[in-house]
Amino acid sequence: MFKLNKEERAWVACGIASVAASILLAAYGRHGMQGEEIQMRWGIAVEYMRFMGLGAVVMVLVRNATGPAERGCWPQRLLGIGTACFCGMLFAECAWPNAVLLSKIGWVAPLGGIIMTTSWLAFLLEFIRPNRR
Repeated sequence: MFKLNKEERAWVACGIASVAASILLAAYGRHGMQGEEIQMRWGIAVEYMRFMGLGAVVMVLVRNATGPAERGCWPQRLLGIGTACFCGMLFAECAWPNAVLLSKIGWVAPLGGIIMTTSWLAFLLEFIRPNRR
């Protein structure tokens, strides 16, 4: 079994919680949201939340299996921030489609996508770096 430090355990717990929450949110979106377009956008947010939650778990397990990294869990931290921005904005836009404030901060979702991508690229660079151990 892997030995995880406190932060790694927290990221695994967050990832698992994201997957569990995505199941409930998917059900809510299917039965509680009106309109095909809103259901579709809600479904996209749920899908990303689920896969990024699983991704956080994978990041921790792969990092742990390949040896401890000298730096903190930055890829996971970026993934969490990016997922919160992207999914949070989509969820908010679906819940309050006519909100004026949301139309002014619509850039948060694409920024979240960029941050999620950055997290995976940071993880890739960390993984291929030759001096891991």
